[in-house]
Amino acid sequence: MRETARERRELARDAGFGGFSLTSVLAGVLVAYGAFAILLGLAASIAGAISDDTDLSTGWEELGTGAGLVVAGLILLSYLFGGYVAGRMARRNGLAHGAGVLILGVLIVGGVAALARSSGGADNVAENLRSLGIPTTADEYGDAGTVAGIASLLALVIGSLLGGVLGERWHARLFARAVDPTVGAQAAAARQAEEARTQANLALARSEGRVRAHELERDRDRDRTIQQEQVLDDERDRRNGLDQEREREITARTGDDRTRPEVADRQQVRGVTRRRSPFGRTG
Repeated sequence: MRETARERRELARDAGFGGFSLTSVLAGVLVAYGAFAILLGLAASIAGAISDDTDLSTGWEELGTGAGLVVAGLILLSYLFGGYVAGRMARRNGLAHGAGVLILGVLIVGGVAALARSSGGADNVAENLRSLGIPTTADEYGDAGTVAGIASLLALVIGSLLGGVLGERWHARLFARAVDPTVGAQAAAARQAEEARTQANLALARSEGRVRAHELERDRDRDRTIQQEQVLDDERDRRNGLDQEREREITARTGDDRTRPEVADRQQVRGVTRRRSPFGRTG
């Protein structure tokens, strides 16, 4: 979900603001001036260390191709910052505020230069204003056909407009990140909740693992007990079988011992009977 440019304009209108912020444009112009002055000073120091005859603060006609492209790059970067500040401060109509930085930047330099010429001492003022990257006289604008002039003007236009658009789009990215559940405090809370759920699941898994291990150990103990009882039952049955077999043997031996006297008695009775036979026969 992203905030559109139309929604930003409607928000500013609901807040009682118009579609254009002169304060934002003025802030962008001052940022562009300051950024170019600083960058030009750094580039001049580097160029001076490399070559003594390089002057980046001169007019477009005196600048060569290489120096002109360097100045154009500095202008592009400086007015990109300026347009970005204006578009981000205004929070709406980034392209219009970038164009405002371009126009107001040129008008301020031209107006100050005109005032300086009308009051005398124009050379020093014009030289100082020239260090802001914008021509101060009509003759200097007449040199716009050079490589340095064309590159500088293109950099001035592109940097201001592109900076304004990028500055406004920052709010769209801010809104998108604000409503993104994976970013910010909501995301941190979600991550903490997810970590808590993960820890709880791990604890539950460990607890279930311990319970399962206990159940397995209990099952193994029960199996061992059943096996031991089975062994005891088998041993008991074996002993009972041996006892029964021993009892049968004892019973068999006892029966034989009782049978022998009876047999002997019967044999004696038969012998006596034979001797007492009326026929006089003896056994």
